[in-house]
Amino acid sequence: MLIESIRFSIKKAIQYRANLVSWFLADLSLYTATFLGYYLLTQKIDVFGDYNREEILFYITCFFLVNNLYAIFFAEAVSKFGQSVLTGYFDFDLLKPQPLIKYIVLKNLNFPAALSTPLLIFLNIWCMKICGIKLTIAYIISIFSASILMGLLFFIVYSFTLFGLRSEAISAIVLQLLTIAEKPDTVFPKILRNLLIYAIPIFLFSAIPARIALGKSNVYESIWIYSSPLLYYLVLKIILYQGLKKYQSAGEL
Repeated sequence: MLIESIRFSIKKAIQYRANLVSWFLADLSLYTATFLGYYLLTQKIDVFGDYNREEILFYITCFFLVNNLYAIFFAEAVSKFGQSVLTGYFDFDLLKPQPLIKYIVLKNLNFPAALSTPLLIFLNIWCMKICGIKLTIAYIISIFSASILMGLLFFIVYSFTLFGLRSEAISAIVLQLLTIAEKPDTVFPKILRNLLIYAIPIFLFSAIPARIALGKSNVYESIWIYSSPLLYYLVLKIILYQGLKKYQSAGEL
């Protein structure tokens, strides 16, 4: 099913070429402008919390990769999930003989976002080189773990639509919080930093993968980034279970 989902995503992207090109150009502009902004900033500032100028560039490329993987696998899926609940098309998803989340994700892979992935990988590896650090399995797993966590977080937000709530407002708040992930975590007070790691996992999308690669993470942060997707998946399953009890299908309205 994965191979067929990828083929379908590529076919859909090629069919709507204007969308493919516009998505790529938008991604390219966003990532390039942000990276250049930080690069110019490092020409005047040497220290960002406990990161030097090379490390902060690596830090931001970690967030780029996590965000990009989220965009490929989850961005369209969570949006279509929320829309399908409101329009009644969610009834058809429930009839499919596949695990619900798996089916929604594979049906809505976002190929256009993958066009910028090679550039982001190159930037990330280049930043690793100038930082004098090596690519490790622990770091790679942390990047994928963070992107999965981001996807689960937005699935949880949009799951509240099953209860008759409008999830767009909550999603907008989460998106605003995600802008904090670009900032160096160690410039924040310790209490706030811990809150944005363990309670609202914003820095798991940037700081913790970067700190794992740089050898600056502590054991609790490392355990949390690897285990949090499992916890959030369980939370999502509980919310979906309860939400489906409240959900009114199109045939019941």
